[in-house]
Amino acid sequence: MSSTTAKPQRGNDGQGCALPLPPARGLSREQAAAYLGIGITLLAEQGCLFVQIGRRCVYDRVDLDAWLDEYKHRGRARKETLWPVKADSTGGGIPASGGSMWYYRTADAYAKALD
Repeated sequence: MSSTTAKPQRGNDGQGCALPLPPARGLSREQAAAYLGIGITLLAEQGCLFVQIGRRCVYDRVDLDAWLDEYKHRGRARKETLWPVKADSTGGGIPASGGSMWYYRTADAYAKALD
C-alpha cells in the first residue's frame, strides 16, 4: 500500500516538529484590502504605506494595523473639520418662514412700507 500523504518531518530527537508557519507579514494589494475589509480601489485612495519590491507593492501588516488605529482616531466625518461653516457667510440664521431672504439693500425699506 502506498501512502499519498506526506510524512511529518522529524527533529533530531525523533519527535515530530510540525510547527505551523507564521502568517505572511507582507501582503499583496488584494490581501491587504481583504485584511482591512475594504476594496482595492478604496485601499489605493486611502494612501496606506507600502513597500515597492521590484514592480510589486507589498503592504506590511504592522503598517496596516498602525494606519487603521490612526484612522479610527481621526473622527467620524473629516469634512466637518475641513469645511467649517462660517456664520457670517450664511447670514447667521435661518428665516422663520424657511423661505429665501431678500438680499438687496432696499428690502428693509420695502418691508417697512408694506407693514
